[in-house]
Amino acid sequence: METMDTRLDGRVVLVTGAARGIGLRVAEYCAGHGATVWLADLDGDAAMRAAAALGGRAGGVGLGLDVRDGAAVRQAVERIVREHGAIDALFNSAGILAQGPFEETTPAAFDALMAVNVTGVFHCVQAVAPCMKRQGRGTIVSVASVSAMRGGGSVGNVWYGASKAAVVAITQGLARELGPFGVRVNAIAPALVETEMVREALTPEVRERVLTRFPLRRLATVDDVARAAVFLASDAASFITGETLAVDGGFLKS
Repeated sequence: METMDTRLDGRVVLVTGAARGIGLRVAEYCAGHGATVWLADLDGDAAMRAAAALGGRAGGVGLGLDVRDGAAVRQAVERIVREHGAIDALFNSAGILAQGPFEETTPAAFDALMAVNVTGVFHCVQAVAPCMKRQGRGTIVSVASVSAMRGGGSVGNVWYGASKAAVVAITQGLARELGPFGVRVNAIAPALVETEMVREALTPEVRERVLTRFPLRRLATVDDVARAAVFLASDAASFITGETLAVDGGFLKS
């Protein structure tokens, strides 16, 4: 019987938002599955510390990167391709959270949210797509959210949901356009994940109320999301593209 192959040996991977939370765990899992991982984050020092912590498991490299800066993103991708000759996978994990009633969100706060959660994906995809098309292979995995399907959620508000809905639409469109070149594009839609960003917003009262809405009666962990990310990037998912995989403990079915 054929076994499922989720190894990433010999592949070059770029993970954004990789200094902590989901991005960090995705980077660690990719390294553990044999990939050479570039960890990019607005906090460059933290990204370099995270890369160093990978130790002998992979040739991890940390770099400071603001995904809002298209020129900087292009330069980072050009450096990766120059040093390795290829870029095989992009994980769009960089993101920020928006909370509160919709009418209290300022235009500046809305612009800041979209600049990271949507424009950041735009810059990263545009930077890696030409190389992946030339190679005739590649995978792009973006972090969306169940908020995209619910127009907001227990923590993120309507504008956060809108930003993640854009990621879902981008994923579907790119899958159509890049598929003929051998490039697969998917997204992951986690429910609430136990990260630093979420813990800051999740009071004990909200946590208790939220857990009743999960059939599995727990929040997602970064490991839950990272395992799904590695699966989607691997040959085990070679005929999956344009999908948004809910990693939500049954939240959307409740």
